[in-house]
Order: sequence, then structure tokens, then C-alpha cells
Amino acid sequence: MNKKNVSKLNMFLAVLKTLGAYVGLINSFARLKQEVDLFKAKIDAIIDINTQLSEGTKGITNTVSELESRMIEAVVKLGRSALTWAKDNNKVDLAEVFDVVKTDLSVIPDADCYSKSDLILSKVEANDASLVDYNIVKKQIDDARLLVNEYKGKIGNVQSAVKGNKNSNKELNKLFKETKESLDKIIDLVVNNLADEKFSNDLIAAKVINDAAVRSTGVNIMVTDEETDEPITTSWMYLEGSDKKDEADKDGMCELYKLSPERIFFRVEAPGYISEKIEATIEQGKIITLEVELKKA
Repeated sequence: MNKKNVSKLNMFLAVLKTLGAYVGLINSFARLKQEVDLFKAKIDAIIDINTQLSEGTKGITNTVSELESRMIEAVVKLGRSALTWAKDNNKVDLAEVFDVVKTDLSVIPDADCYSKSDLILSKVEANDASLVDYNIVKKQIDDARLLVNEYKGKIGNVQSAVKGNKNSNKELNKLFKETKESLDKIIDLVVNNLADEKFSNDLIAAKVINDAAVRSTGVNIMVTDEETDEPITTSWMYLEGSDKKDEADKDGMCELYKLSPERIFFRVEAPGYISEKIEATIEQGKIITLEVELKKA
């Protein structure tokens, strides 16, 4: 959940706490009780979806990262050994394939990492009989093949999880909108249908005081990988000409609030990517949302 939605949820929870202090009045007004129950249910649904998103790709991504390291180590070891054989036998094309180091595979997108690893291993497998004299045994090759095949399956799982997260985020945004609408109805019912000034004042105060961050002026920037469309959680955004900056959250979202309403420039960067400079026009009392796709360096 991005920081703006966290602020909204905190406001909803603060209002819910205030409502809890007036249970007797709420229960005496059927229409109000119905709307408060709906409000609670919407908040519970937001929390449930956020929990799912938090778990989301995290476990799968960690598994892929560990598997990738093992696969790269196995494939590069085979490639470097096979490189000597290719050079000794004047096999120029194969020497180019086998001339690989770990960073050649670790800094490229997952799909490219798989394709390149698979190519190297396929060439090793095609020449396994000749490579025995170079201390490459069949078990090494078979073990590497298992890792490459498993990696292919895991990155497919990550891509599916990312798509699932996008759908969940859409549902989450829909829930936030519906929860706000429900809160507006509650306030209207309390202010216009209940003759209890303290309840009205406490309810409005709970919303207004805790709504400050939501009503700020600023910008949200979603940063993703241009090729995979996955969020880049290691990205940063910088406001040029100032010391204002923000690190991306787990959804790849960078945010800056309390900005002056004017035309400004941001720089977005992440390790292993080409930085981007973007322009935005900030409007008073509005949070604008932008998307930036970064290319691998």
C-alpha cells in the first residue's frame, strides 16, 4: 500500500475509533448502524487485501533471487571451463557464448538471464562428450539443467504474482473510494439526523485532523522496469534544486508532499538503471500521479 493510502487508512481507523465511543446512539438509529457496519466491513476488506499484497511477490521474489544466484554460479562455472575447450579447438562462435562472468547474467532482466543461461548450458550439453577431458562431468551439467528449468518456472510465478497484484491494487483503490463514500454518508446522517452536537463535532474533528496528509499537495511516482513492468523497489526520486527526495516503497511508489504549486523537475534513478528526468506541474491541494519506466543500464 502506498503512503497516501496508508494515510487514508489511518484516517478511517481514527474515525472508526470515534464511532466506537457512540455505539449507543448508533444502535438507536437503524440507517446509521447499517452504514457504520458497511464502513467497518470496507476497512476490514482493505486490511485483508493489503496483507495479501504485502505477502504477494515477496516470498516468491526472495526464492527467485536465491535460485538465480545458484543457477548463475553453476552456469558460469561450466561456461568458463568450456571456454578453454572452445579456444583450444578454435571454436570462435562457442568461445563467444562461453566467455561469460556472473555480472553478465545478474544485471539483466529475469527473462534474459534465463535465455542466456539456457543458451550457454545447451551448448555445453551439445558438446558434453568432448568436455569430459576438461573436467566437466555429466552430473554438473544435469544439476545445472535442473536449476535453469526451475528458474524458468519461478520467474513465471513472479510474473503471475505481479499481474495478480495489479488486480488487487485496482480492487484496493475501489475499496478506498467506496469507504470514503460510506464515511461521507455517516457524517451526513450524524450531522443532519442526530441532535447530538458533541457526536457531530468529534466525528468531523477525527476526519479533518487525520485527513491532513491525504489533502496535501504533492506527487506520486510509480517506478517500473521498462521490459518486465515490475516495480523497482530500489528506486529514488529527487526534486531538482532542493534536498527533497523519497525512496520507493514495496510497490515501487515514490512520493513527495507539501510541494509548492509550480512547474518542477524530478530525477528518478535506481541501481542498474538509466536515470530519468521528468517534468510535472504541481497544483494546489492535489496529489498528481505519474508513471516512470526505467531502462536497464
